[in-house]
Amino acid sequence: MYNQLMQNLDRIPPGAMQPVVKPIDVDDVPILTLTLSSSTLDGSALRSVGEKILAHLRNVPGVSFTEVVGGAPRAVNVWISPAKLAAAGISLQQLEQVLQGSNAAAPVGHVVDANQVSPVRIDSFLGDARQVGDLLIGAPNGRPVYLKDVARVEDGPEQVDNMSHFAFGPAAKGAPHGQELSAVTLSIAKKSGTNAVVVVDAVLRKLDVIKAWALPQDVRVTVTRNDGRKANEAVNTLVEHLGVAIISVTLLLWFFLGWREAGIVTLTVPLTLFAVMIVDLIVGQTINRITLFALILSLGLLVDGAIVVIENIHRHLHHGAPGDFVDTVVTATNEIGNPTNMATLAVILAFVPMAFVTGMMGPFMRPIPINVPVAMIASLLLAYTVVPWAARVWLSKKAAQQALRHSAPLEEDAGTSSSAHRPDRLHAAYLFVIEPLLRNRTRRNVMLLAVLALLVGAMLMPAWQFVRPSGMNGPLSPLGVELKMLPNDNTSTFLVEVDTPAGSSLEGTDAVARAVGDVLGAMPDVVDYQTYVGEAAPIDFAALVRGDMLARGDNIAQIRVNLTPKEDRSLSSHAIVQDLYARLAPVRARYPSTHIKLFETPPGPPVRAQVMAELYGPDYAQLRTTASHVVRAFDGTYGLMNQDDSVTTTAREYRIVIDRQKAAMSGLAPGQVIQLLHDYVSGLKVGAVHDARSDEPVSIVVRVPRDQRQTPQQLLDIPVLGAQGRVMPLSAIAHIEPGTVARPIYTRDQHPVVYVSGEMVRSSPVYATLSLNSKLDRHRLPDGTTLTTGNLGFRETPASDLKGNLLLWGGEMRLTLDVFRDLGSAFLVALVFIYLLLVAYYRSFMLPFIVMGAIPLTLIGVFPGHWLTQQAFTATSMIGVIALAGIVVRNSLLLIDFILEYRARGYSLHDAVAQAGAVRLRPILLTALAIMLGSAIMITDPVFGGLAVSLIFGTLLSTILTLIVIPLLYYIWQIRVVEPVRIGT
Repeated sequence: MYNQLMQNLDRIPPGAMQPVVKPIDVDDVPILTLTLSSSTLDGSALRSVGEKILAHLRNVPGVSFTEVVGGAPRAVNVWISPAKLAAAGISLQQLEQVLQGSNAAAPVGHVVDANQVSPVRIDSFLGDARQVGDLLIGAPNGRPVYLKDVARVEDGPEQVDNMSHFAFGPAAKGAPHGQELSAVTLSIAKKSGTNAVVVVDAVLRKLDVIKAWALPQDVRVTVTRNDGRKANEAVNTLVEHLGVAIISVTLLLWFFLGWREAGIVTLTVPLTLFAVMIVDLIVGQTINRITLFALILSLGLLVDGAIVVIENIHRHLHHGAPGDFVDTVVTATNEIGNPTNMATLAVILAFVPMAFVTGMMGPFMRPIPINVPVAMIASLLLAYTVVPWAARVWLSKKAAQQALRHSAPLEEDAGTSSSAHRPDRLHAAYLFVIEPLLRNRTRRNVMLLAVLALLVGAMLMPAWQFVRPSGMNGPLSPLGVELKMLPNDNTSTFLVEVDTPAGSSLEGTDAVARAVGDVLGAMPDVVDYQTYVGEAAPIDFAALVRGDMLARGDNIAQIRVNLTPKEDRSLSSHAIVQDLYARLAPVRARYPSTHIKLFETPPGPPVRAQVMAELYGPDYAQLRTTASHVVRAFDGTYGLMNQDDSVTTTAREYRIVIDRQKAAMSGLAPGQVIQLLHDYVSGLKVGAVHDARSDEPVSIVVRVPRDQRQTPQQLLDIPVLGAQGRVMPLSAIAHIEPGTVARPIYTRDQHPVVYVSGEMVRSSPVYATLSLNSKLDRHRLPDGTTLTTGNLGFRETPASDLKGNLLLWGGEMRLTLDVFRDLGSAFLVALVFIYLLLVAYYRSFMLPFIVMGAIPLTLIGVFPGHWLTQQAFTATSMIGVIALAGIVVRNSLLLIDFILEYRARGYSLHDAVAQAGAVRLRPILLTALAIMLGSAIMITDPVFGGLAVSLIFGTLLSTILTLIVIPLLYYIWQIRVVEPVRIGT
């Protein structure tokens, strides 16, 4: 962008300012904010304290961008009196020249004396306000005029158009509740590639030293943001969860196989995780929430190979023919080699396509398709090396004890088994279920129809929310499953934004913000809140996407609210925001033209707004009018709040019109007058005093006091210097005309656009957007034109401003469509790859369809699971569905492979199907339970809870049904297709 701008500087219109390009990176977002508050010091004094503190904190390793937000910087204010300046016959231009010429220093060379070289320097810097006031600025008629004669010179806070105050809430411990204090905020960002936890800890350690030795007694320091602690707690919690999951899987194996077998499988877990960490280090993956979630997700999968191998060794040990134990271990491992290899490849193929998810969700998901395949490959290699070796070492004594007891193979059916061998309970239970279905065609058909009915019923659960009796513009139905991009997170902070009408004063905006603060101060879970008036609060990632760093002006205020930690409160942050929204109704009624917006911290990639309408058309004025109709539709949408548009209200302005002829006769150009008025009203910085005690420059600011520039007539009384040094009032060459402020024009991809936006306080943006679309599509506008809507497909609709009015939906709905499109495409690609893999393995086109028939069975558990746990089906839920595709194919592979092996041994079709399922029941159940226990720890997480629900319930139902349905499908295929063809030939 910078290069393109530089190449086109010649096309910039005359008078336009030089463009400034500043890159904004996620590392510019502060990881730590410290609020300095005091009941005795004002904002300017607190800012001075903050600058001194930052001077010590900037040199902490890893710290990059730092800033003091709020408080007026110290300045020498020269409040000039236009009347006194005119009476003295001195213009502002003359005053500026004197101030700049009297505040200078420079080296002028050196002198040589007695072979000694000494530099010479002229130093005429102004050191304080007294020296500034004593400057001689002119001597009209021989009478000296000093600056203090025509201006009030003060050393104090510079007049700024922002303010900040801080208050503790009822949940604050050991702090004054309800008292609003002067405050400034120190924001600290980290360098790219550094560890947020380490940087924050180092900063806080140094801050403790500063507080002990250099902090004024009446200044309180409050940590209002600590992303390092947040990241550390998240990582520690996930490590604990990982440990709990490992222990759960170990106890599961101990119960079913014994403590030795459980220990062998558990041994492979740290070895696999170590291999994953090494790969992450090589590819540059950091340890974060997503990486650890990928490890927890893969935990149930990475023990699959070890479980299958050790279970088969365990089976041969207890029920196999006596012989050399080493041969038994090798035989048992080799027996399940091919299906385990194919199953592992199937799982990897299910995850790899997720690496190609585009947009902001891509980096968010990328650790999953990297870590899971690596974990699967490592676990497979360990299952073939470490598990047999450990079995040889740890199970030898057990093998000797079992060698003489069990000689009859488990594969023999009940009619041919010896009296010494009795099938275990799982074996007998499976035969009890499968045998009647194999013998009776009607029972088979009823079973398959029941499964089909369950599948249709499960699919109807998300569809019901689109056809519910209340319609999409109403409360969600308790009978359906909600669809959403990501669920609401449970965080310890949220943001309140106050947008007063354009033209509102800073004091008026502050009054509304204080009214909101009064409501916040009565909420029991609020620890503290800080108000920023005239500027935005220190940004977080969501604010970075919204563009809050550019938000400033007298009509804007933001309030950053901090809550008690989520483990110490019963309500979620979303429920607290809903409560606040209801409590703010009187404030909204008192200030009806003010927009009070509530922004929660999103759990995943943020968007500019959850519900966003983009209006395009050939007439921008018409688009502004259309926006008002769209806003009214937003107002009538269930669960929608923060309704606003980018039009802004009409604000009054005064235009000073210069009479060019009179100005020319007076020897003045309009450009000179413009510069003069800007300096008078907005202030003119003419250098800085040089105070060695100050940590930031102390500017000399020349400005007319606010009370002398409140009306247009006062501006016309400002003296200007004409030709021959004649001073005249501005009214001699100009007059004032009332008007309105030019409203902003926004463009997107070089198309003029008007935005209408809103946030969801309840329900989902999916239903709100579709409900709005049904209202607005083909909507007849008052001017007779028709509004057309679009961008609700899986491919983005291009913007058009040539003909007609076009509304394109953006926001979270667009992100949802893009993510589900990419995930759906990844799912289809995974299915194709798995099918081709199975075709190559089985050398059959039909058998892979039977093996993959277990995939749709997962939905029978996925959607009812979301309904039971009252969770929305989200993007992470879809990741779980993709993962299930590989998991259930693994189970089918094990079943079909053993059926084929038994048939190759000469078993009848009936016996092969029954015995293969009975033999593979235990390892399939163990791997399924391992996945469920490994995922259960994630079920309460706001982001990955949907993935856990998909894995737990999808694995549970699909495993149960796979053990029945897949053998039946193979049996039906054989007796109805293969056997008749074989007999016919």
